[in-house]
Amino acid sequence: MPAVLALLQSAELPTDLASTVELRTWVMESSGSLHGVIALERFGTDGLLRSLAVEPGYRHLGVGRELVARLEHDAFQSGVQKLVLLTETAESFFQSLGYERVDRGDVGDAVKESAQFRSLCPASAACMAKTLVSPSAPKPSHA
Repeated sequence: MPAVLALLQSAELPTDLASTVELRTWVMESSGSLHGVIALERFGTDGLLRSLAVEPGYRHLGVGRELVARLEHDAFQSGVQKLVLLTETAESFFQSLGYERVDRGDVGDAVKESAQFRSLCPASAACMAKTLVSPSAPKPSHA
């Protein structure tokens, strides 16, 4: 956990993970070195994707995409239907993964009551969401 907190701190992200009850964290590491981290705060069928950080030397290598994909897969498998996130710096990254900008008022009440929404992220942060679907479900065709 100290390495995770140090990475979050260096990325200027909240480091309140230890005080969050319904939190699951994934890390990417090799040879004992931490390369990336991501976390999910669960609110029933809604999830708050948070704390995505990648070591500078591992950016643009797909580490962030792999972490998001793993979180989405595991979240879906555990019953999460919708992921929400706040970001000040990675809006285009998340758009490339299918997240869309939404109004904060359209987010579930439990998520709005999270520390992330109430105090940790400024009102200027982009609010984004994605509905999770089964990876094996056929994609809709457009006529």
